[in-house]
Parts: sequence; C-alpha cells; structure tokens
Amino acid sequence: MRRAGALAVLALLALALGTASCKPSSLTPFGIGTKEPESFGGGVNGLWSGVTNAGQSITFQVASGTVVNLVLTHSWGNGCSRIFDTTGQAALVENNAFHLDVPFTQGELIVDGVFTSDTTSNGSYFFEGLSVIGSCPTSGSGTFVATKAF
Repeated sequence: MRRAGALAVLALLALALGTASCKPSSLTPFGIGTKEPESFGGGVNGLWSGVTNAGQSITFQVASGTVVNLVLTHSWGNGCSRIFDTTGQAALVENNAFHLDVPFTQGELIVDGVFTSDTTSNGSYFFEGLSVIGSCPTSGSGTFVATKAF
C-alpha cells in the first residue's frame, strides 16, 4: 500500500511539473527554465552604423527591441544632399524587421530594414514631398547596409 501511495504522489508531482513547464519556449539546453523566442529581436539592441548605396551614412540605435534615433544622409551629387534626423520617432522590431514612417511638415521618409543576424542589417528608404532647396530634387530613394558597433 505504501508503494502504491508513493507512486501516486510521484505521478501527480510529475504531472504538475510537466504541465507547469510544458510551454514551447520554456525549455533550455540545460534543463527547465525560460528561454527567449528564437529571433534576432533581443540580440540586435545596440548602436548601428552603415552606408547607403550612394556612400552616405546611416546610424540608428535599437533599444528594447525598438529602432530609435535614425539619422540618414542622402545625396544626389552636384551639392544636393539631405540629412534626415528621426529623433523622437520609433519603430518596433518584429520578425527581425522594422518599418519607420516619419512625416515631416512637407513630405515623409519611409525606412524598411531587416536584421539578417545580431550584427548585420540591410534595407531601403524612400522619401517624397520635400520642399525645394535651390534646384535639388524633392524625392529620392536608396538602400543601406549597417553593422552593430561593439
């Protein structure tokens, strides 16, 4: 009788532990515990810098899985360039990607990026409707590649 009671207690304990820890992201390689979902979203936090396809700079920060403080320079040549500073705007990193849509008094900037690893990112940008400065264009687009600073 003692053995049957002990087995019943062990079975209930095993069932309770199994139910409590049977979440898809709760198992780690070292036993039962919590594990972040497998994505780059948490590992991409930090300062990023890179270049556009026109050789201009792009910098941004990822903090708590959110892209902030993106600064992008676009140049058409012939003395025409624009610096876009998106301080105060943020874009959540979801599925290793972000979409930033920044309205200006005149026009807007759209930046789409993807994190291909914890240390590399690439994407594209597009802007339109800017006020005319001299004979400079009011719209443009490009691509970028960035790496995380350590």
